[in-house]
Amino acid sequence: MRILDRMLLGIAGLSLLLMFLIFFSDESHLSAKPLTANNSKAAPEMPVSLNNLGQDFSDLKSEDVDNALESYFEEIRKNPERGEEDLRLVDELQGDDLGLLDPLKTSEGHAQSTAPSLDAEPIPAPKKKTEQVEIMKHIVKAGESIWRLSIRYGIPVQTIVNANKIKEKSVIQQGDVLRIPDRAGVFYKIKKRETLGEIAKRFKLEPQAIKKANGLSSSLIAKGDELFLPGAKPLPEYRYVKQKVFIWPIKAKYRLTSRYGWRMHPIRGIKAFHSGIDIGAQMRTPIHAAAAGVVVYAGEGGSYGNMVILRHKNGLYTVYGHASKLIAKKGRYVKRGQKIALVGSTGASTGPHLHFEVKSGKKFVSPFQALKKTERVAVKNKDA
Repeated sequence: MRILDRMLLGIAGLSLLLMFLIFFSDESHLSAKPLTANNSKAAPEMPVSLNNLGQDFSDLKSEDVDNALESYFEEIRKNPERGEEDLRLVDELQGDDLGLLDPLKTSEGHAQSTAPSLDAEPIPAPKKKTEQVEIMKHIVKAGESIWRLSIRYGIPVQTIVNANKIKEKSVIQQGDVLRIPDRAGVFYKIKKRETLGEIAKRFKLEPQAIKKANGLSSSLIAKGDELFLPGAKPLPEYRYVKQKVFIWPIKAKYRLTSRYGWRMHPIRGIKAFHSGIDIGAQMRTPIHAAAAGVVVYAGEGGSYGNMVILRHKNGLYTVYGHASKLIAKKGRYVKRGQKIALVGSTGASTGPHLHFEVKSGKKFVSPFQALKKTERVAVKNKDA
């Protein structure tokens, strides 16, 4: 009996040992490994990112473009301030740096006090307002500010600013003559073919209220006349609109001669990956910048012939190859749609065309998808 017990205990121990080895040989049950210092940081948020549209073909590199970009990055490594300057100016070209108005400042640069002095001129009693707006002239005295005048006359700062075509952060000077309406509102200069109804709708007013405030007997208005819009607020200086991230680099008549992706190489006759699109056009057709950016390369590009590379915001680059003439210069900043080169057939080319390529870091991006992407941008409001 003792021998049997020992055999059973030995078998049980062996089973436990086997289960132990099987369990720890498979790590699939274990929890995820902690993130390292390199991948623990969240990727910086970008308004427009095309990284997820690209593909990383490690064995298929456009070496001529990579070499040109590497040369640019080498310059940045030697002079980091250059890269920051490039990005700052690219952002300015994109219209992203609108900023906010500063508080009212004195000529010494200090914010004006918001509390009126004890010896300030007494605030006059409000007059009974008539239906038609009354406009008075005020000669600025020493120590007066826009804010103090708004308190004195009981109208918003915006009304005084708009009535005198000045900025809210402007400093008024002694002796300045300001016009002060007797109520809140804005002045508006009539443009060609505008109607009273259109203006009322834009500023969310009733046409009858505008007619009464301006003493109009009818709705007829003429270009160049000025209306006072009672109770209205100035339209924002900027408005946001949706637009394409990139525009087509060729505006003239063109035809697509080769698409993005795998294809039979027209010269070597083998299957190869095409990193951009080929846009066939007549020799010397203007090539335009697909978006605002800085010229990081302009010169001989090997198989790309005469080549221009632009750096845009969010780490995106556009490449323009086979040009007959380069117009953009390295280090210059170009606006969206600006002419940067002329169509040609330099480098490895079978005829006049533009090779257009989009890159995000080391990834290729389909130009078709990039050209479909949209973003919100700020544009100046014409009516502001």
